[in-house]
Amino acid sequence: MKTIKKLAGSAIVAAFLATPALAIDFNSVTFAQYTQQTSNKVVQYGATASGNTLSIVRAPVYFVINAFGPLSFTPTILSMSGSSTAAVTSNGPQFQQLGWNGSMNFGDGTNYLTVNFANATFSFDSAGGSASLISTDPNHPISYTSNVLTLPAFTFKNFSLAFTAITPPFMVGSNGYGSPFSANTAGSFAGSTDIGGEGAIPEPASWAMMLLGFGAVGTMARRRSGMATVAA
Repeated sequence: MKTIKKLAGSAIVAAFLATPALAIDFNSVTFAQYTQQTSNKVVQYGATASGNTLSIVRAPVYFVINAFGPLSFTPTILSMSGSSTAAVTSNGPQFQQLGWNGSMNFGDGTNYLTVNFANATFSFDSAGGSASLISTDPNHPISYTSNVLTLPAFTFKNFSLAFTAITPPFMVGSNGYGSPFSANTAGSFAGSTDIGGEGAIPEPASWAMMLLGFGAVGTMARRRSGMATVAA
């Protein structure tokens, strides 16, 4: 377990070092992160007649506490549901889908963190192999609740979830909505006490790079620990 924690810590540092040199809010604290315990594709992005859905049903993850609670790297369960009725639009080299509302919970008897969000943004790369769900809209605040963390009264909350190994590759359907896929995931949660301070919230592309690095080394940690993985 000590080896896994060291690898996770190295992953976080490496991911941040890999990002472009952008201005960030130095008052923002990334207090929790997560990565999968196995290589199963636990994410399901679905299509309906009037939009898209996102679901994760009791996926085994490692929940990493960085601040506002006992520093730890804990196996637990992630469940998530979300939906959007917005069409997918082109945003330069990416596709984008606005208006994502939903919730997620980390815990299996213990509420490590519950997150409710509105108007988050899905961004998909041009090849359709990876994506990120990011909430940085101060007009649609996130709510955080936890029985483990003692969170301050943030003036601004934000998170970023990464989705990798998307299968089949993401495409836009004739109705303007996204095509169904399954994927792996990792994520990060943060809060700020002063959004008008030293700089700006990181760009979505920077969040995605951070999370991809964290997820990649999280996979190394799983292999090092000798845990069995199952291909999707």
